[in-house]
Amino acid sequence: MRWFRRKPAGKPLLVDPVRREALIADIRRRFGSHVAVRFPEQVDALVPLFNDDDGLAVATVIVHRMAEQAYADVQAQAAARGLGVDRRSYRALYRQMGPDLRYRLAELTCGLHPYVHLGAALAAIRVHPKRAMMLTDPNWLLVHTLELLDLTVSGWEFGRVLVSPDAADMVGHLIAAAMQMRLTEDEPPALPPGIREVMRSNRTTDIYDRTGALVGRINVGEQTRRSFLA
Repeated sequence: MRWFRRKPAGKPLLVDPVRREALIADIRRRFGSHVAVRFPEQVDALVPLFNDDDGLAVATVIVHRMAEQAYADVQAQAAARGLGVDRRSYRALYRQMGPDLRYRLAELTCGLHPYVHLGAALAAIRVHPKRAMMLTDPNWLLVHTLELLDLTVSGWEFGRVLVSPDAADMVGHLIAAAMQMRLTEDEPPALPPGIREVMRSNRTTDIYDRTGALVGRINVGEQTRRSFLA
């Protein structure tokens, strides 16, 4: 996996794992799809909880955990069809399976919601990228962020996943956090194949609200080019 090889990561700063898991359990209880508050408002309320080292460490765990569980879910779906998964490019698998490969980022066993917990985690990492990368393995934090971006955009394009304003906001958070992490590097690592393919595209995706009304459009290729080639 040559594309993400970078200088060796330093030893992460120590954060109390018991407190970290307690914080994760608390935000699962207080925030998510079961709460009768709009997702953007929940993100705004959750971000301040990630400001200190304990909270920022939780933000990195959210990214890692969701990326790993999403990969495990995709791998299980692919294995049932006798297919393998190259997590550097989910697009290749989506081309083979199309809508049969279900996009289930909101249904992972970790109980974390992509539009709430992940969105807030990424917003905090975007503001404090250097500190976040000191609290975990910086190689994998960037890798997992880009994997989630690739998986989501591939689901939109090949899996016939309808794009909501909340989904578009999450993609914006993924791109912004990845951009800030790359800017901390004197020589940012090469982007994975799936992301490079997205960047070559100029595809515009429609955004629909809950009533099915068209409310906007998003061009992820343009956004990634502007963010990652700056």
